[in-house]
Amino acid sequence: MEPVVLRTERLVLDQPTEADAPSIAEYCRDPLFERWLTTPWPYEPRHAEGFVATLVPLGWTTGTEATWAVRTRDDGPLIGVISYRTLRCDVGFWLGADQRGNGYMREALAAVVQWVFVSGDVPRTDAVTWEAMAGNRDSAAVARAVGFAFTGTAPSSHPVRDGSHVPSWHGVLLRSHDGEQARASWPEETRL
Repeated sequence: MEPVVLRTERLVLDQPTEADAPSIAEYCRDPLFERWLTTPWPYEPRHAEGFVATLVPLGWTTGTEATWAVRTRDDGPLIGVISYRTLRCDVGFWLGADQRGNGYMREALAAVVQWVFVSGDVPRTDAVTWEAMAGNRDSAAVARAVGFAFTGTAPSSHPVRDGSHVPSWHGVLLRSHDGEQARASWPEETRL
C-alpha cells in the first residue's frame, strides 16, 4: 500500500518523517500517555526515531497499518498521530497537549474513516472499531463525535505495557450507521 495524503478543511494528514521524531518524543512524554496509551514509558527519542524510520513505513508497505501525522498545514509541524490497522479494522490516535480542545482529532478521525470506507486502498470493511482504556473520556468524546456507537466494556484488544489486557471501552462505526442511535448508545460514565 502506498502512503496517501488526506486533507480536511483545516488539516493535512501525511506520513510522519524523521524530522517529526523530536516532536513525537516531546508529545509522548505527556503524563496522560503513561496513563492512557500503550506507548513505551518513559518515552525516549529512540522510540520516536524507530517509529518514524521503521514502524510507520513497514505498516504502509505491508498494508497492515496506515499512519498519518496530523498537521494544520502543508509542511507544518506535527500536532498528533492517527492510525488505521487493517487486521482489526481499528483506529488509534493521539493529539499533543497544546492542540487539544480545537476539534482537530474529530476532524482527522472523520477523514480516516471516510478513507477506509471509500478509498479502495485497504480491504473492504463495513465497520471500523475503536477502543480506549476505561476512563479515557477524551478519546470517547472524539469517537462519539464522529459517530461511533458504544459497544461495551471488555478487556483491551492490545496489551498494555505489562502484557495484560485491561478493561477498555469499545465502539464501532458502521458504514451504514445511524447517528442518533450511535449517540444514544454512550453511557454517562463515558462522557466528559
